[in-house]
Amino acid sequence: MNGTKKTAALLMASSMLLLAACGNNNNAGSESGASPSGSAASGEKKPVTLKVLVASDWLKEKKWQTVFDDYEAATGNKLDIQSAPVNNYMDLVNTRLATQDAPDLLFYWGQEAKIKQLQPEKNLVDLTNEEFASRINPAVSKYFLKSEGKLYGIPVTGLSVGGVLYNKKVFADLGIEIPRTYDELLAASEKIKAAGITPIYEAGKEGWPLQIFTFNAMANVLQTQPDLMDKLNTRQTTYDQVPEYVDALQRQADLQKSGYLNKDLFSGTYDMSLEQLATGKAAMVVQADWAVSPLLEKFPDAEIGMFPMPWNGDNLAAISDPNGLYVLKNSKNVDAAMDFVRFFGEQEQLTKYFNSVKSIPTWTGLTVDLNPGTADMNSFVESGKAVPFFNSLSVVEIGDYQSLLQQLYGGQMSAKEVAAGLQSNVDKGAKAAGIAGF
Repeated sequence: MNGTKKTAALLMASSMLLLAACGNNNNAGSESGASPSGSAASGEKKPVTLKVLVASDWLKEKKWQTVFDDYEAATGNKLDIQSAPVNNYMDLVNTRLATQDAPDLLFYWGQEAKIKQLQPEKNLVDLTNEEFASRINPAVSKYFLKSEGKLYGIPVTGLSVGGVLYNKKVFADLGIEIPRTYDELLAASEKIKAAGITPIYEAGKEGWPLQIFTFNAMANVLQTQPDLMDKLNTRQTTYDQVPEYVDALQRQADLQKSGYLNKDLFSGTYDMSLEQLATGKAAMVVQADWAVSPLLEKFPDAEIGMFPMPWNGDNLAAISDPNGLYVLKNSKNVDAAMDFVRFFGEQEQLTKYFNSVKSIPTWTGLTVDLNPGTADMNSFVESGKAVPFFNSLSVVEIGDYQSLLQQLYGGQMSAKEVAAGLQSNVDKGAKAAGIAGF
């Protein structure tokens, strides 16, 4: 954007915010934030302070602060950033909505099952007809940020891609080619183990990283069974009745039995997995590319690459829902909040942001330098060889899946029992939501 256009855009944004600040801001019931009635008594600008709610974990990992600073500098408005740990975040959001203490802007997940919990028709501004909606990456808008076909959020992170992160030096030193089939992955793991290096590091203590294996594996299953999630979401079948899913769980458990995982599995953390991979003490980590930036920040000289989960030779990347930004419909500052959303969605801001995070853009028309690993996976996304994590396509949240996987590794549950446990989680959630068929 040239200087003249940028100045004009900022003047227009400031004028809109002046009207929002000085007019009648009671926009309850407005679908998209009606223009406030009334006018300012004087020509002086009255700054608006927008309450922004965001998970503290995300705030540490993402680089939104630059956008926040640019917005405040451009408009004179302030952002009151309020946060809570991600483990308690959903409960806090629901409490704030129930007590009519909602923020103006909400950073939240992009899965439809999670969006539905917010009662979007009641609480969120419909963004479907906004200009920026057409500029969202189709790989995102097809699956995420929507409920009942309506767009309620914009993507504010990159498109995270699941697969296998690997240490290029370890692979090169041992003469290992990137595996394309699961048998080739096992053969590579055996060779790495023989060299005294941990083939695959799993962060069993935290639990959530254990989910990525089946998220990746199921992307390959969904490639050959594109209607499988529809059948699961209508209970025409159940997870324990899907042999490919049970098989994926068994393969995961067998990695430990074969000695291909770290010995400190149950005390291993996410940060430890990145350190072990970066230093070559482990050769692979089954993860998503969101791990690349924090890894390179601590270990800038690490040689890291990435490949899709090896399965049948024609492998797909698994993609995770991006974090979204939502406007609360009953906010007293709907127009100012919408202006922030539009500001975030400007091409100049998006280009600056995505070149700082170096992840696959969730918006079109951007030229971005990608991180190692992420760059390896981008061709799969661009060619359409990417399927969302299966939990992102579930009609309801899948519950405490990670504890089931911890029990799988601990030997307390079989693969079939984990699949039945997952189905039990889904059944409970679907019944509570009143979904037909459950």
